[in-house]
Amino acid sequence: MLVVVVSIHANDSVSVTDARKSVDQWLQLVDDGHFSNSLDNASSMLRDAISNENWNRALRTSRSPLGKIGSRKLMGAKFVENLPGAPTGEYVVFGFASAFDTKDNMIETVTARKDDDGIWRVAGYFCLLYTSPSPRDGLLSRMPSSA
Repeated sequence: MLVVVVSIHANDSVSVTDARKSVDQWLQLVDDGHFSNSLDNASSMLRDAISNENWNRALRTSRSPLGKIGSRKLMGAKFVENLPGAPTGEYVVFGFASAFDTKDNMIETVTARKDDDGIWRVAGYFCLLYTSPSPRDGLLSRMPSSA
């Protein structure tokens, strides 16, 4: 009797590790203000979705005012094959708690995609201010829908 064990989790772990290396290199470009280079080194999916001019404008208005990165801590990473609005493929979504010169409560979400050439590249990036839920939000969510 031959038993073959396939561990999807082990492959996912390798994918996350490989994608993280690419994401770290890409984030360094953004941290250093090399916005055009970050787009050049991104997944074709991202490059096809936005012009260099618009990419630079978006990062100048969202990232530049934050100042230099002070810290970036990985909160989690998840391997997925399906993302809303994206073609089926291999993706890893990373969440980072980040602190900058002017804001210390930012959440960065970076999505890496394994491109057709087998190389992991960034396919999406969001940097948002983290705001904790208001105690009032919990009260509102418990109100009857007819209220």
